[in-house]
Amino acid sequence: MASAAAGFDGGASRWPQKVQALLGAAQELAGEHELDIVLRRIAAGAATIVEARYAALGIYDSSGSIESFIHHGMDDATVAGIGALPQGRGLLGEVIVASGPIRLDDLGADPSSEGFPANHPPMRTFLGVPVARGEHRYGNLYLTEKADGAPFDEEDEALVIAFAAVAVGAIESARLVQSERARAKAVADLEAERARAVARREMLGGILSAQETERARVSRDLHDDVGQALTSVLLGLRLVESSLGDPEVDVREARQRTEDVRELVVDALRRTRRLASDLRPTVLDDVGLLAALERLAQDMTGRGDASVELATDGLTGGRLPPEVETVVYRVVQEALTNVVRHAGAPTASVTVLVAEGRVRALVEDDGVGFDPQVAPGRGHLGVEGMVERAELVGGTVELFSTPGAGTTVRLEVPVA
Repeated sequence: MASAAAGFDGGASRWPQKVQALLGAAQELAGEHELDIVLRRIAAGAATIVEARYAALGIYDSSGSIESFIHHGMDDATVAGIGALPQGRGLLGEVIVASGPIRLDDLGADPSSEGFPANHPPMRTFLGVPVARGEHRYGNLYLTEKADGAPFDEEDEALVIAFAAVAVGAIESARLVQSERARAKAVADLEAERARAVARREMLGGILSAQETERARVSRDLHDDVGQALTSVLLGLRLVESSLGDPEVDVREARQRTEDVRELVVDALRRTRRLASDLRPTVLDDVGLLAALERLAQDMTGRGDASVELATDGLTGGRLPPEVETVVYRVVQEALTNVVRHAGAPTASVTVLVAEGRVRALVEDDGVGFDPQVAPGRGHLGVEGMVERAELVGGTVELFSTPGAGTTVRLEVPVA
């Protein structure tokens, strides 16, 4: 074991070339901030400076255990054959606790050496140098097998000590960059989470608004349709009661009024069932999307609202996720409602295709259409509700229209 001398013999020394190699290795470190690359360049640079066949850089955690061990000079097959990383015992442990460099002419002859594991290449000459700043020990450089077979000398030791000081700065810089990136990512993640929270609040607000709009529509329908029908029933029953209370009751008239009341009750029941179907058709839950769409098209056609033609492909192979079936049905239903209320179209077509992990639905009519520049899609003709429903399941809704040339609503929803 030897230590560095105060000076060097410049006669036959290769000192200038070694210093040049040191400067080149330091320059390689100066432009790099990726920690893994910095550590590999430290090991490779040290080997180049002293012309060592093998080099390694051991980086230690706060407890003194090796957390990474970077090899230079061994191929992947050799490293794999050696097996587990060293644990910092034996000679490596001596270097860990040493206050300065360690040079050996023969590794095997040192009493601290525990020998090499199986498949490890033979090594004799050794130079170990701490990588530290003050009391802070980052790790150690290990160099073996100088190219000319001679032992490592004082020049080698001094150069590697100087390079280790440069390596400390490179490690600190890379770790600082790593820390700043982690901090920036944490800030970005926090901002993204805040943005998601805002989006969730906005979406929830939209959902609540849509729910209130739907409640208002149901309330209006109950009042206008079912309420009026039941009021008519009540008036009819009073007429029947009045006619039966007449001393000279007209049985034929009483029967006619009873029949009128019966028809009013039938009409009220029909309207109630229609309203219930609009709210949530039982066939959608019981049988599925295909049957629900067929019922929707038949009902609209049967009422004379519009002649609806339905074409599907891929819906007979099984049920889609319930939330997807609901969205597709509601968007088609809303689009057809718009056909009746706004388009003035005698006919409409619905096409639903399931393929490549997506559901695509087209609702087209030959009605009056409109100018999208005058009446933007969102917020017009109930498109806002359709868009919000689609977005809840990762889908999209697009609206295309031209005055006098009808309107097309296109829905696309992922199912896989």
